[in-house]
Amino acid sequence: MIRKKVTMFRDKIHSAETIILVALFTTFMGQIYIKPFASDFRLTLAVVVLNIVMLTFKDIKPMWTVNTVGVMMLLVRSTVYAFTHQVSFLEGISSYYPVLFFYFFYSVFFIAFDVRNRVKNPVTLFLSLWVCDSIPNIIELVVRQDWQSIPLESGIYTIVTIGLVRTVLSVLLVYISIYYYDMAKKRQNHQIFVDKIVLMANLKTELFFLKKSKNDIEDAMRRSYQIYQDLQEDQNKEAVLMVAKDIHEIKKDYTRVIAGLERSVSSAPRYDMYLSEVVDIVCDANKKLSDAEGKKIKFTKNVFKKLKSSEYYAIISVLNNLVVNAVEAIDESGLISLTVYQEDDLLKLKVEDSGAGISDGDLGMIYSPGFSTKYDGITGVMNSGVGLTHVIQLVETYFGGSLEVNSEVDRGTVFTVSLPLANTLEKERNGEL
Repeated sequence: MIRKKVTMFRDKIHSAETIILVALFTTFMGQIYIKPFASDFRLTLAVVVLNIVMLTFKDIKPMWTVNTVGVMMLLVRSTVYAFTHQVSFLEGISSYYPVLFFYFFYSVFFIAFDVRNRVKNPVTLFLSLWVCDSIPNIIELVVRQDWQSIPLESGIYTIVTIGLVRTVLSVLLVYISIYYYDMAKKRQNHQIFVDKIVLMANLKTELFFLKKSKNDIEDAMRRSYQIYQDLQEDQNKEAVLMVAKDIHEIKKDYTRVIAGLERSVSSAPRYDMYLSEVVDIVCDANKKLSDAEGKKIKFTKNVFKKLKSSEYYAIISVLNNLVVNAVEAIDESGLISLTVYQEDDLLKLKVEDSGAGISDGDLGMIYSPGFSTKYDGITGVMNSGVGLTHVIQLVETYFGGSLEVNSEVDRGTVFTVSLPLANTLEKERNGEL
């Protein structure tokens, strides 16, 4: 109960802060004005700002916000008037109090016409804002009794015309802001989608290797137990049995971890994805990585055939590991090219970089677990060296494909993955990722 009250209090404080900020900014813009008549009546840009703000911050209440703007506008104008004309503050109030009528009736019409729900229809939005602008200004003009010094028809015509201009400007700015907001939202959602896909691909890859490790553990347990049975009265017999039991416990832990991961990834949507989308995801993820490392890397993409695959998680994992290696091979700036094409019954994935290259002596060891030529220049810590090990396991064991590498020192490296189309496009296979 107390927590709920505290939350409500914080929400009220936040709402009040927003209203004050809106009022301050709108009042500031209200100092940009014209005086169409020989009086203190003003037409300002504040209404344009107010229109945009009221349509953008939909959680603030129009009545409170608009009338707070009116009061603040009155105080600022009265203070400036009193200071510049060397008169009392009350005289300033008496000159500018009609502005309260404008903001009061603006809020009334804004609520009555439900302007916030007119955004989807430009015509009704335009007409609603035009009324909210023009009629309150006419009311203010009447309250000031300026019609006694100027023809009322002329005053109304001027107000309506300027209101038309302000409304056109408001509507244009509203839709421009909505457009850019939607674009920013789409980019954000796309980045979230890319991050989720890459994360899921990594999880499924780890799950694949956990299952493989589980099989290796089972083999080790069987061999240990066989050794135990083959031993006669030997002092090490009990020790071997204990090793077999320990391996069995490790296997049970692996089984629990695998089951948990499978439950986590089983809810992921399963559908076919264009390989062009796969390449886009990998490039987007690694562009972000290269930017974070302060590297200027240009990514080029060439997908020569429109192919879909349900095995996109595994393909993403293969390509991502290869591209990460390419990013790490480039010191400051360079080029990474991804090419996807079909050659007979094979799907070819080519990753080419302009990095440092790999020496002939290292080429034979790059797929060995733990082997790495990369290290952190600050800490001196070597990389884990498991990326290419994962790649070769996925390519050969999971897909039944092959991986070739060509490299020249100081010229760059090209990895070419060849995957059987039958295994790449199949939806259900043994060892499903």
